Amino acid sequence: MRRLYKSPRLFVTYTLAYLLLMEWLLPLPTVTDTGFMPVFVAESAFFFIVMFFGIPWWGRILLIGTSILFGLHLIFFDTPFLREGWRETFWSDFVQNAGYLMSGDWFQFSDLFRSFLFLFLLAIMSYLIYFWVIHARRILFFFAFTIIYIGVIDTFSSYDGKVAIVRAFLLGFVLLALLQWDRLSLYFPGTGSRKIWLRWFAISLLLLSAAAGAGALLPKADPQWPDPVPYLKAATGVDEDSILGKNAPRRIGYGDNDKQLGGGFAMDDTLVFTAVGEQSGYWRGESKNRYTGSGWERDTPHESGPESSLYEEGTVRKEQEMTVKMNGDWSFPFVFYPGSLKKIATEEKVVHTEVDRYSGKASTFLHGEPYHADEYELMFEKGIFPIENMKQADAVDPVFIKEHYLSLPEDFPSSVQTLAENLTIGKENRYDKVRAIESFFHGPDFTYDTKDVPVPEKGEDYVTQFLFETRRGYCDNFSTSMAVMLRTLDIPTRWVKGFTTGEEVGQKNGKTIYEITNANAHSWVEVYFPEVGWVPFEPTHGFSADFDYTVGTADNEEKDADEKEKEEQEKESEADKKETDDGAAVPIHGLLNWPILLGAVAVITGVFLFRMPLLKRLILLRYQRSCEPVGMTKAYYALLWILRRAGMKKKQNETLREFSRRVDGVLKTEDMTRLTYEFEKMHYGKYTGKTGDFIVMWKNVIRSIKA
Repeated sequence: MRRLYKSPRLFVTYTLAYLLLMEWLLPLPTVTDTGFMPVFVAESAFFFIVMFFGIPWWGRILLIGTSILFGLHLIFFDTPFLREGWRETFWSDFVQNAGYLMSGDWFQFSDLFRSFLFLFLLAIMSYLIYFWVIHARRILFFFAFTIIYIGVIDTFSSYDGKVAIVRAFLLGFVLLALLQWDRLSLYFPGTGSRKIWLRWFAISLLLLSAAAGAGALLPKADPQWPDPVPYLKAATGVDEDSILGKNAPRRIGYGDNDKQLGGGFAMDDTLVFTAVGEQSGYWRGESKNRYTGSGWERDTPHESGPESSLYEEGTVRKEQEMTVKMNGDWSFPFVFYPGSLKKIATEEKVVHTEVDRYSGKASTFLHGEPYHADEYELMFEKGIFPIENMKQADAVDPVFIKEHYLSLPEDFPSSVQTLAENLTIGKENRYDKVRAIESFFHGPDFTYDTKDVPVPEKGEDYVTQFLFETRRGYCDNFSTSMAVMLRTLDIPTRWVKGFTTGEEVGQKNGKTIYEITNANAHSWVEVYFPEVGWVPFEPTHGFSADFDYTVGTADNEEKDADEKEKEEQEKESEADKKETDDGAAVPIHGLLNWPILLGAVAVITGVFLFRMPLLKRLILLRYQRSCEPVGMTKAYYALLWILRRAGMKKKQNETLREFSRRVDGVLKTEDMTRLTYEFEKMHYGKYTGKTGDFIVMWKNVIRSIKA
């Protein structure tokens, strides 16, 4: 049976198998809290390349082991790679988690050790797929399980697998066709030509396209089986209430139902929308006014207008514009916006916006029906809040503010009010009291935690549990507690939900690009100040406020704010410069610039595909001017090496002349036999005759070699 060598065609097949493996990685950010996916994707690609190039086993272990350590370095470490501090941290973590592994305490694994195991698993998978594709020429088992995996993930999680199923279908059947051709060519040597391979590939694509087109165009019956998820939840007793009762984590994100707060959640980095503008802020969805003891509801009248009315006359405003583009998997019949909304514009010019006077929710309508805007431009005002105005002690709240934003449950514990009064002793004005409560939550007695967060027992108050029992939680715990504590002091508050600023990912036309993900879902507090309006505050432990508070008269406030912003930018610039000078860690997105990564992959692929012409060129440049017996001997051995790389290896029981005749038969030439005769005379008989003829024949053989 003729051996198939690792040709560019086989590399293409192997690359398709790698893309099929990627279908296992792509759902992970949606169904788990896995982050840094570019690292895992790049590591997998490196493992595949190392496996394919036929490196000795010890070289593979060395390269893959080093790559795994470097991947962990990119994700977890700020210290220089493999330095003493780095090694100590890694080794202590590895030893500790190895103990957990041996004792079966797997839930205690650190994120570093979990990532190590995951990368190790990817290395094993790269070897298995290498074996299936290169040696066994079979991929049906892996292809079938990929389809099953996508189907299960699509059914039992929020991951949308419709497009993934199509991709896996195309990749899998093309792979099956190419590997079938490889198996046939092993038994029928005449089928190994490039022309026959291209015909086979074209026919396979044609049949696959016809099948896919028929499946897409033909009518489809309605589902014949009911949705299995509700049945399985009912059969196993798993539902939302039981989940909350067991403190099982939910997935972070923006939702409408806030009646029952509490319990942990799993982080989710799924992109929700992208914003482009000069300066972002907290993205407002809506506010709620009625605290029930377990969560928040809204019972304010439904009054709407064309813009939000967050600020009063005493607030300086700075107009800004931003463009928002929703991720295709997310849509809402309202818009998110920073500051106070003035206007939105969409491609549909007849879209109508109604902003609720009390909640600030900006609903969008098209022809009278709720409209999900996928892309829109915002015009909003960012407030600059004067501290002197907020400190006025003789301010009086309007009647509607007192009516809707001071209520508490009838049986609300008095201990919360006592705590609030003790924290604000000596504070004479509303602003100082608010700051005192806010500072209290930023103190060392509180811990920000998203996992080990209990749900109050039936009849237990959510705020009381947090303040006097756990003091551990996330934004909902902190914001709700601050809002309620201020209400016990007759200070009007409301609970606001939306997203934080997001992550700066680049620049476009001089403007900053922000990515806002599910992990940016957040809640905070707004406090009402007469003559100023609704002022936001950030009580969550570990979060810094993204709001402008200024000292001075209204005429100087804008100037003060601009100077403050300029100073902060200069400080940040100096800090960034110092970090770079000191050799501190570079942000991960800088190391994993996708154009650079794709360029590197393209270069590596190009070098592999054209490796034979490159090798021939290098050998010609190295030895073509050899005129001494030693140099020509090296040139002859270099020729044997490149013949071996091209698939013509000298057998153990074969003499040089027998091997030369076989090479001439393949290359359709007589130069190899003549060259070997000259080499034997020169090497064994000390012949120093016509060296020019030797080099000419040597060049002819090299130029005749095909990959």
